[in-house]
Amino acid sequence: MYRKRIAAAVLLATTTIGAFVPVAAARPLDPVQRQLNLLVDSDEVPGALAYDGRTTRTAGVADLESGRPMVDEQGRIRLASNTKAFTAAAVMRLVADGRIRLDDRAGRYVPQLAAHTITVRQLLKQTSGLPEYTALVDWTRPGTPEDYLALALGEKPVFAPGTGWGYSNTNYLALGMVIDKASGVGFRTY
Repeated sequence: MYRKRIAAAVLLATTTIGAFVPVAAARPLDPVQRQLNLLVDSDEVPGALAYDGRTTRTAGVADLESGRPMVDEQGRIRLASNTKAFTAAAVMRLVADGRIRLDDRAGRYVPQLAAHTITVRQLLKQTSGLPEYTALVDWTRPGTPEDYLALALGEKPVFAPGTGWGYSNTNYLALGMVIDKASGVGFRTY
């Protein structure tokens, strides 16, 4: 009796798999989804996401321990410092397009920096001397980039622009504001 059940289960599984293989083979995997799957399966990235303006595709998970999915119901994820690479690339794209120059004063694009000699290049190279804003923010209340930059500008500069090096998230905050002004479409859209 036991052997008959096993044989029936194997036969059922074989029949079921055989019935669906032609369907799966007839419908090729979306090339974007295939690349996301490769990132997770071959490159060991915990999770990956692609959004084309209409469709959100994901692979993997946001958290390996809990198995939490990559996105919430609105398709949003927290990128945090990963946005810095995108920000720098967006600035360089604006430079390549001739819309800004690296040696432009940042105040040309960010009114709050108009009285400062800080350049776009100095923001990118972390040589602006701007103090860190994140320690000054009351994160229990909403704020704008302008609010956060004002907090940093209310502090003494760490050093004169171009005379030292010091990592500060404020540089990327200001670069996002440069992108807003120079692109005309806003940082997130650009």
